Amino acid sequence: MKEIAPNVYVSTEYPYVNVGCVVGSEGVVALDAPTLPEDAVAWRERIGAVTGKPIVYTALTDVHPHRLLCAGLLEAPLVASRAAYQLVVDYTQGYWRNVIRRLSKEHPEQESTLTDMEPTLPEILFNHALTLHKGGAQVTIERVDGAAPGSAWVQLPDRNVVFVGDTLVVGRPPIMEATPDTRAWLHTLTELRRPRYSGATLVPGRGPLSDQAETEALSEYIRVARRRMRSLHRQEDPREEPADFTAELLSLFALSEEERQRFRRRVRNGLKQVHAELSAEAHEGE
Repeated sequence: MKEIAPNVYVSTEYPYVNVGCVVGSEGVVALDAPTLPEDAVAWRERIGAVTGKPIVYTALTDVHPHRLLCAGLLEAPLVASRAAYQLVVDYTQGYWRNVIRRLSKEHPEQESTLTDMEPTLPEILFNHALTLHKGGAQVTIERVDGAAPGSAWVQLPDRNVVFVGDTLVVGRPPIMEATPDTRAWLHTLTELRRPRYSGATLVPGRGPLSDQAETEALSEYIRVARRRMRSLHRQEDPREEPADFTAELLSLFALSEEERQRFRRRVRNGLKQVHAELSAEAHEGE
């Protein structure tokens, strides 16, 4: 748990996602939650030990299972965009069973606690932006076009920090299996490269803390994915599939062979989503 600005803390040590918090005079706003049950409890206790204050809200930058599954263990009302909420209410019990099964396979030491997990739904929703006042933290969470439906970020301009969620990931492929609009996402990344964010600390959804320069690598990944899927879509008798471009996309990152194998499915699913997105665009233009 590292203090990166006055009363702003971040942890990048938990598997899957980064988490943070903003400390007010009477309480703490947690930003996202660790994926695994024991980690979520440890993070809650760590916040209490360091700040001496309770968590009054948990704001979610999206509702990917890696963030939502154990967010209720922070024991505070969950805040998310309405678009994110509409996505999560469609998740079936079978979907969650598959999530827990995959996590249990990767973390057998937490299988017993994972098996009993049931996600808590967000209860405070917003359409465009919402400022949280309770506890004196004054945190505004805003809806943005990003990696998932209902993506959001938290800007702290007085402390030159932005929690961007999966709108930015560093050093690894992004999760794109539910991305609604990659072109709009590219516009958001362009916005992060504007002078107003010069010198800002960006807290990505996954990977190390960064600055605006790191946004270009992700933009290039998305642009390449769009180009390859557009080319594939235009072929009258395509002999290639989206998965055929997985190796090229993985080569854009400095990954070990183990990491390449681990992220292969993520890249393949993302390419399929981009292909579907561009196909839908083409049909709308007919």
